[in-house]
Amino acid sequence: MTAVVLGGASCTAQPATSATNTEASTGSDVTSSGGSTDAGTTSTASSATTDEPTSGTSSGPGTSSTEPATAGTTAEPTGTAGTSTTDPGTSTGEPELGPCPPGKYLLCESFDDTEVGAIPPGWVRHGDPIGVADDAAVSGDHSLKMGPIPVWERRIYHDAAALGSGHWGRIRYKVALPVPDAFVHSTLVALYGKGPTTGDQEVRVVDTVKEDVDGWNNDGDGNHFQYLYNVQPNGPEFGKGSDYDWKFDDEWHCAEWHIDGPTQSYDFYIDGAIVEQISIANGPGNYAGSEIPDAFSEVRIGWVNYQESPPGFTAWIDDVALDDERIGCQD
Repeated sequence: MTAVVLGGASCTAQPATSATNTEASTGSDVTSSGGSTDAGTTSTASSATTDEPTSGTSSGPGTSSTEPATAGTTAEPTGTAGTSTTDPGTSTGEPELGPCPPGKYLLCESFDDTEVGAIPPGWVRHGDPIGVADDAAVSGDHSLKMGPIPVWERRIYHDAAALGSGHWGRIRYKVALPVPDAFVHSTLVALYGKGPTTGDQEVRVVDTVKEDVDGWNNDGDGNHFQYLYNVQPNGPEFGKGSDYDWKFDDEWHCAEWHIDGPTQSYDFYIDGAIVEQISIANGPGNYAGSEIPDAFSEVRIGWVNYQESPPGFTAWIDDVALDDERIGCQD
């Protein structure tokens, strides 16, 4: 299979800075209906359009903006728990620290210390429905759940100053079946920063494009998706995509990335295996097709889809971790 362009649909990842998209952490519970899940093939995202939702009918902006959402427009998260677990319970009296021991990673969130319906301290909610839920988890009893909407954003944002010029990241995610019968570009993890030559932009490091109901080459199987590296500056988006070799399956998967500004390099792994088709190794000072900032101001976790795909996706994310060294999928 060859590279395919993100055609016609825009994928702007900058939500408006309205109160409806930046709710405090005490928002409503997330409910779940089925959101279908299949996708996969290759794509070089180099559209002449910017990424915007194809409809203003759902929660999210009707116009594009490349400025980051202003956290000052909402209250700081008021969840009642921290980002690490310290439950006692071993016979030796040692605490069971869970997947986020204090100080182990630059940024870590297991969602286990946050009440259902809230978001963890230090994070700001953008879009709805999104919040901590107890109906699915990898470690502990809680995860972050994104309920279905036809288009746009359900994410939480965190300051990313601690990440420096390069880092490793890891999330676990699953997507409920069935998934929408639509061509749709969806982002799970993005980083916000200033590109070396392109200015303020969103760099999407865990990103997918799902084929439409007719499938690749009209084979009638519309349940495949691809992974891609995708960048949305204030102008045409660009990126690098894999083949459509994956399907959403209502199971947990481990997604990892490594991104580095000084060497303009990026790698992506799924369930421990590198997806070489979307690796980037441009080298210092070579920015074309990568445009990796030397620093990021925000990390954005959750789900945003840029084309209408009713009734929407239902998904869960757990065990978010970012650090200077590879974290892996074993913890």
